[in-house]
Amino acid sequence: MSSPAIAPAGRPTRDASEQLLQRILEAARVEFLNKGGIEGASMEGIAAAAGCSKLTLYRRFGSKEELFMTLVKKRSPDYATQFHVDTSGTPDQVLYRLGLIIAEFFFKPDNLKFIRLVVAEMSRVDGLADIMRTEGDRFREPVRRCLEALKAAGMGRFDDSKLAAIQFINLCVLGHYFMLAGYSEQEVTAEQQQVLVKSAVQLFVSAHFPTA
Repeated sequence: MSSPAIAPAGRPTRDASEQLLQRILEAARVEFLNKGGIEGASMEGIAAAAGCSKLTLYRRFGSKEELFMTLVKKRSPDYATQFHVDTSGTPDQVLYRLGLIIAEFFFKPDNLKFIRLVVAEMSRVDGLADIMRTEGDRFREPVRRCLEALKAAGMGRFDDSKLAAIQFINLCVLGHYFMLAGYSEQEVTAEQQQVLVKSAVQLFVSAHFPTA
């Protein structure tokens, strides 16, 4: 492994520091997943995989818990971009496209494993629940905006678009809650996702888009 670039003051450059951070986060992700969470994970193992010292980890993060929470925040994607949906078309067409994106995100094997890990650690790590509430709001926002666009076009009967977004997301994923909870390691196939989302859309449209 090549040594990080050094700035004139003797410290790693910004690019080198960012590259090190990315190596640490990837090493931490693998360690936390493979060792069943924070308690079983080793800072020594993370440092070795990232190519840095354990002291560097503690200087940057302070503890395994802080490293875990940093990983959770850094893994969060730009939901507004990822869940962008063309709102032209009938409500069932628009919502089916959106529902497939939601289901694919949740049931992607790597995401599914990490969601289970975060849920398992929620009650043990101070501040983690607050982070997930914030991420939950960010996740729902593009869904809420999609529903508002349909309503503004004269379709949809709901008073609270945030509550409607929560209901729609739940319908698209909770049909396989046992997967999210870790009761089964079986993969949710694309075909299963399509069946689940189709059913979710039918229920949601019948409740909130009665004239669709």
